[in-house]
Amino acid sequence: FYLVYLNFIKQINSLYMNPIRNPYTPGAGTPPSELAGRDELREKVRVCIERLRIGNTAKSVLMVGLRGVGKTVLLDQMRTDAEASGIHTIRVEAPENRSLPALLAPALRVALLRLSQIEAAKNLAQKSLRALAGFAKALKFKFQDIEVGIDFEPEKGLADNGDLESDLTTLFVAAGNAAKAAQTVLVIFIDELQYVKQNEFAA
Repeated sequence: FYLVYLNFIKQINSLYMNPIRNPYTPGAGTPPSELAGRDELREKVRVCIERLRIGNTAKSVLMVGLRGVGKTVLLDQMRTDAEASGIHTIRVEAPENRSLPALLAPALRVALLRLSQIEAAKNLAQKSLRALAGFAKALKFKFQDIEVGIDFEPEKGLADNGDLESDLTTLFVAAGNAAKAAQTVLVIFIDELQYVKQNEFAA
């Protein structure tokens, strides 16, 4: 009986560990044939976003793990899930030697332009675009890599102090108000967050 059992186990292992059929495909951003074992985390993020949509508070989610275990793929799937339910999203990747404002500004511009197409959010989205213009202009001296084309003039006193922490907060609040007016939320997905410099990450 013991030998029969061992033989059975070997057959099962050979079936599931076949290198050709093995669905485990480690690699940077390579989608597997099946995203298995991540339902609980996807649901946690979905609940977090839906709480925000109705005005409740929720904590951000930070995923950590070794390279190639599927963080980027999971991040992209969560973004797809969110977009499918009417959520507005931004996805940025934080490479080395790029400032956080430079990463966020172009993506925020696109998201705010999308929100400005919704009649209920139009005015607040345009106000947010003016805040973004002031934000980019005020911080250009500190962060020379900010490049964003804005069709709106900055609004004086709106996210233009030149202090990253206060200006970023003001900008996010303005963008959040625009999303709220559109009865949605704006979710930011950042890949490779470890490359953001400490003082920028603190802001």
